Amino acid sequence: MNNQIKNNQLPFNLITWLISVVPIVLIFSNAIADIIVVTASLFFLYDSFKKNYWKWLNEPWVKISIIIYFWLIIVSLFAYDKELSASRAIPWIRFIIFSASLQFLFLIKNNNKKKLMIFTIIALIYVNIEMFVEYFTGTSLYSKFRVEFLNLGSFEGGTQRVSGPFKDAPKSGIFLAYFLFPIIFSINKLINKKEIFNKSTIIITLFLITNLFLVYLSGHRASILSVAISLSLIISYLLIINKNYKTIFLIFFLFLSSTFFISNSNLDKFNQNIINKTYSEIKNYSESAYGSLSLTSFKMFKANPIFGIGIKNYRVACEKDIYLSKGHMGTGYGVSPWKGHYNIGLKKYYEATCSSHPHNLYLTWLSETGLIGFILFIFFLCTLALKIIKEKKYVYKDLIFIGLVASLIPKLIPMMPSLNFFSNWNAICFWFLIGWTLSYLPVNKKS
Repeated sequence: MNNQIKNNQLPFNLITWLISVVPIVLIFSNAIADIIVVTASLFFLYDSFKKNYWKWLNEPWVKISIIIYFWLIIVSLFAYDKELSASRAIPWIRFIIFSASLQFLFLIKNNNKKKLMIFTIIALIYVNIEMFVEYFTGTSLYSKFRVEFLNLGSFEGGTQRVSGPFKDAPKSGIFLAYFLFPIIFSINKLINKKEIFNKSTIIITLFLITNLFLVYLSGHRASILSVAISLSLIISYLLIINKNYKTIFLIFFLFLSSTFFISNSNLDKFNQNIINKTYSEIKNYSESAYGSLSLTSFKMFKANPIFGIGIKNYRVACEKDIYLSKGHMGTGYGVSPWKGHYNIGLKKYYEATCSSHPHNLYLTWLSETGLIGFILFIFFLCTLALKIIKEKKYVYKDLIFIGLVASLIPKLIPMMPSLNFFSNWNAICFWFLIGWTLSYLPVNKKS
């Protein structure tokens, strides 16, 4: 009997450790992170089957997610590239099961949450080091290792961005925006088990200042805005709900502001690259790059209102004549919708109408899954929000939970630019945080 228990516990413990290192794995390999997601999902299904425990399917968010899953498969039947859409739709269920496995199995125990906190802290510290190395030397340590030992190409963010250990420059800022705030409060919890912001105050302050600066160095405006919104939400929460923190966080915020803006050169750079550029794009949104992609998305939705164009099909459909801009249409050979074009006849510059995706969460759902898919996704978000609000008396005092929610909210703001929701890396980050967040909520009585 004891051997049987040990045999059952061994794979569970192993997968729990693998889940804990997902934030580290995401830095280096999407494929390995995805393998962990699939492994955890399969084990959860095996465990549910063995224990005949399927009540987790009664969770409202799980039900609506499964409906969305079947809709994505139906959408694939009407996609421009049916094979491409189906290749994304059919295995998409792994993310639903993975989040459920975190909520109902792997992160139930506080010790498992603690492992995850520790490894995520390590991941953030490593990214911090790599970004500083690139900032001062021009190349990250991992990039140098790839060149010298693996004979692979180097990568760096360029003159305007610091990518750290990531091949794609924006990912450094996005990664920090996803994991910074739950980890800030994880550090506090690991250092002070009962006291709040006592011994850990200095460490947390320095860590937060460092990461805010690095998000700025990433040059990714969406991440900078995302972190600013998350920080504002957390400060508002601490001032309103936990009035004991008022003085320390006012000083805290003033210290952050004075530290960041003390240099005039940094202020000028911030104004030029972030504020002015963002303001200009919002003011002239219809003529901006994002506006052009948004218009293309609406054209796709208008032409395919029910089923959309299919998952990951934006890059395929955007080359069709029906979706070209007025300036690109009929201009002949050599003019690509993937690039901006100055139309001599119309005497106007037109931004590219093609990209790998719409760069907006809701337009992705609207254009690629149609009105029904869009409504289902909105309903999914409402289901999560209602669950969190319903259980507020249990979790509103848990700062790690607050950090997780504050990190997710900016990703769901309608006008916020985003990565492709159906890309593996972004999907793993999103569903990982969803599962982690839900693990703090009490389980539905029916579940």
